[in-house]
Amino acid sequence: MTEPTLAQRVRLRVYEHFLEHSRPPMLEELMTEFSLGRDEAEAVMRELVQTRGVAVVKGTSRILMAWPFSSVATPFVVHARGRTWFANCSWDAIAFHSTLGEDDVAIDSFCHHCARPIRIELSAGRAVAVDPPETIVYLALRPIQWWEDIITTCSNTMVFFCSPGHRDASGLAAPADVAASLSPELAHLLSVPLYAHRLEIDYQRPGRDELNSHFAALGLAEPYWRI
Repeated sequence: MTEPTLAQRVRLRVYEHFLEHSRPPMLEELMTEFSLGRDEAEAVMRELVQTRGVAVVKGTSRILMAWPFSSVATPFVVHARGRTWFANCSWDAIAFHSTLGEDDVAIDSFCHHCARPIRIELSAGRAVAVDPPETIVYLALRPIQWWEDIITTCSNTMVFFCSPGHRDASGLAAPADVAASLSPELAHLLSVPLYAHRLEIDYQRPGRDELNSHFAALGLAEPYWRI
């Protein structure tokens, strides 16, 4: 194995800090830990943003997202390993199960339409409890659009609904060819290539061809599931 780059080491430390403290490290903490000047630290953060390792607060080097972790309170609360974290969106909440090596995960959230409480429990790759049972993971944009503005995508277009009826009654509802409704278990399977190795030093985001093949293997049809 080749020597990890500075960006790889910093990215992993960001994830370890989220795991340990339920918040991201401050830039100054990274500067101290890695003996970096501010210009060097900011350059690393820009590299991580460009390679989709983290998202930052606009105009700063303050970490906002390191998928699936959120640095701010959201309606997607995840419990595992005796700790609690905020996820960025409904899919990220489910994706914690992949990130944590399929450790038991419990999710507390709300229906985006009516605010009814939602509880999802995942274990060994399965959704072992879903309440209400008709709960869906809703993705209101096509995957090809997600990275046009990933912060808006995560914050406003990936939510839970307590039933398809509440999805249809919501102002977020979109035609089936430009949106997706997934069971929690299917959302977990969908997340595996993107999230399963994020806690490893040499994590690399899957490429377009790999993701498209994964979508197809799950029986997810084009044109929606195409990037």
